[in-house]
Amino acid sequence: MKLHLFPTVAGIWSLGRSVVEDRELYDTLLQVHGRMKTGGEIWDRHTHDVFDGSIPVASKLASDALPVLQCDFIGDGGRIVHLQGREVVRANGVEIMPHSDEDECHLQAVYFPNGTELDPALDLIDQVNVFGPNGFALCNPDWRSSGFGKLLMPWESHAKFWIKPHRGLLVAFDARAVHFQKPYQGDVPFMQVLLNINVERTYG
Repeated sequence: MKLHLFPTVAGIWSLGRSVVEDRELYDTLLQVHGRMKTGGEIWDRHTHDVFDGSIPVASKLASDALPVLQCDFIGDGGRIVHLQGREVVRANGVEIMPHSDEDECHLQAVYFPNGTELDPALDLIDQVNVFGPNGFALCNPDWRSSGFGKLLMPWESHAKFWIKPHRGLLVAFDARAVHFQKPYQGDVPFMQVLLNINVERTYG
């Protein structure tokens, strides 16, 4: 589902992967994470790429996600030319501070292999667009304003679009967009897989 939220666009999909597939992805990348960590901060890690072909379960995730991103997000005006990515693992109390990733890629996608289960009988946006612990925020350029009592013109969206992580959820956005995540509250390490994608215009 493509969302026109900001001066840019975002997208949210359920990839429909099985619990078994995501559990194997989670367990495998948790082992990778253990080998690659060099310190206590999120960014303390050896440089690595989970999509370099050496991790079959990560390659399977790419084969599930990239056609969706190409067809439903990028469309005929561009094509994916490069993919690189890594796992991000957080313990209880760890948050991700506001930042953008335009120095790494053109388009960033985030996949959640663990979290609350989606209910296919319910509307996806109603389940996902929720503020709370571990909430993932996509921001427009006005995100630092409070927004309380602020007039929104008919064509404007709120400064922050909150996403409650669910297992199987794929979120994509322009890497120039500021994004952050509230502290995680849980006993089991929480994982998200970053897909850093470069795109080439096919015309225009």
